Amino acid sequence: KPSPSNMDWNVPHSSRPATSEVASISSPHKLQQSQAAWEQNTKDLLDTARKMRVMSSNQRAVSNGARLATEETMITDHKLSSRALEQNIQESTRLKDKSENMLDAITQEISLLHQEASQAEMVYERMKEPLAVAEECLLLRRKRPTRENTRDQVERSLHEQVTGAKQALRLLGDVMDACEKELGRLDSCKARLEEDIEQKRLALEIDSSALALESERTAEQEFKRKIATSFPHMWRKRTETLCEESERTKATAERLREKSKSIRAEMLSMERQTRENSTRSLRKKAEDTERLKKELETSIQALASEVSAMEEARKTLQNSIEDKAGPLKLARTRLTVRTQKPDPETVRDKAERSLEKEVGDLEQAMRRLQIELRKQDADIQRLQHSQSQLEADLQDKTAALSIEQECEGLQRDLTKQMASRQS
Repeated sequence: KPSPSNMDWNVPHSSRPATSEVASISSPHKLQQSQAAWEQNTKDLLDTARKMRVMSSNQRAVSNGARLATEETMITDHKLSSRALEQNIQESTRLKDKSENMLDAITQEISLLHQEASQAEMVYERMKEPLAVAEECLLLRRKRPTRENTRDQVERSLHEQVTGAKQALRLLGDVMDACEKELGRLDSCKARLEEDIEQKRLALEIDSSALALESERTAEQEFKRKIATSFPHMWRKRTETLCEESERTKATAERLREKSKSIRAEMLSMERQTRENSTRSLRKKAEDTERLKKELETSIQALASEVSAMEEARKTLQNSIEDKAGPLKLARTRLTVRTQKPDPETVRDKAERSLEKEVGDLEQAMRRLQIELRKQDADIQRLQHSQSQLEADLQDKTAALSIEQECEGLQRDLTKQMASRQS
């Protein structure tokens, strides 16, 4: 088929004889034209018309071919672009589903980590009570009389209880700090996933709208096209990298939860063990103190009976030295009373020296009066001194026993509180 550029569109105009013939016919001076020229002129016109029809037919064929070719190209391009849009929609949907699944997992992990952090905080607060009770017991036991203030098994058990509670508070505090940091990382991943999902949703809506557009609508609307600066693999890699990072963060949070559970169980077990040791030590100490207290009471009663017997035996001699026995007894009583002072207050002061001198002078005077009575008085004095020591020790044991029982009561109350909260 000849192309329009190869056609001679100037043929009618370059046929000069036909133009001359027409001019000669229309001219009044050339009316005499031959029959052959007249007929030739008409043939030329017919020939020109025939050529024009051929050229027009050829042009119509070329235009039709161009139309068919462009329509085929248009259809092919439309199918390719639609297929590309569908594939992009499928890929975007896959990535969006992946991000949504990861978002669900991150949201669930945030909830679980919040619960674990709350559990750790509850145990942290519970551990403050054993620490307070153990420290209170130590303070109470420092109020024991000096003779009873020894570093025994109870003291060691209470110190172990304090150390264990402080260690638990430190470890649980570290766990809560770690949970807070991980929750921050999880929240960051959640926000980025939500943003990625929202972007994917908008992109899917736009691609779906673009896929559903018709040619009539596109002719009516004009859009300012924005040049894409990201490649498909970069676009896909961004979401996959975000999901991988979120998965690593989630795995870290899971490990932290497991570690927190292990620490909680270990600290509760250690607290229970140290509390039971302290309670057991306090109970044994109270039993031992009660036993010694009863022995002291029995011994004091025996000494009191012996002193009474000695006093009955010396009544016959005491009548003659009554004037001196009274001041001697008063001096001895003062000395005995002053021995009950706490050790830091027991000093050899002027009063102490004066009392001792008074006793010595009176005893020397009485020895001069009655040598036999001296032995009885010495025996009675030894008995009374021993009785005073036993009474002082009994008083210390009674005070210590009261403190031990109070500490044991605190430990029992703590056991009930811990059991009730655990249930």
